[in-house]
Amino acid sequence: MGRRMKRYGLPITFLFLLLVATGLYGESDDQPKWNTTAIGSIFLSGGGAFGIGGAVGYSFTPRLELEGEIGTFPGVGGVYIVSEGVLYNFDNGTKNAIHYVLGGFCQLISLGDITNALMFGGGLKMPLTRSFKIRLDLRLYLFDEGMFARLSTGLMWSF
Repeated sequence: MGRRMKRYGLPITFLFLLLVATGLYGESDDQPKWNTTAIGSIFLSGGGAFGIGGAVGYSFTPRLELEGEIGTFPGVGGVYIVSEGVLYNFDNGTKNAIHYVLGGFCQLISLGDITNALMFGGGLKMPLTRSFKIRLDLRLYLFDEGMFARLSTGLMWSF
């Protein structure tokens, strides 16, 4: 049973989060629905590994997004992190900065070994233009071995 959960945990969680997100659908806006983000990050715990990656997101409403991310650590060969989550954007009355929180599920893949974790955190999106934003984010990963923190920044393109 545990082996099957490792194998199918990410797709099952993705479908669950998709159903939850579509159930919360309701608001509409003329904002772009899709976004991609190029990400650079550093793990604050666990040796300070530097990472690079990318994310794809879909906005159901101006406040609710579903996001999938994949990243790797160039200094540590064969290690990947794959995550999916739901982001909630707060409406602070200004378009200069958008605060958000997120939660989801991730898998750390290392030499064929898969470790599951819960992910949660938050961040800030700062618009440069209608299509581009700078994103700063702090994520916490809760593994069986303990909690790890990751600080990242990225350039987000909405379309």
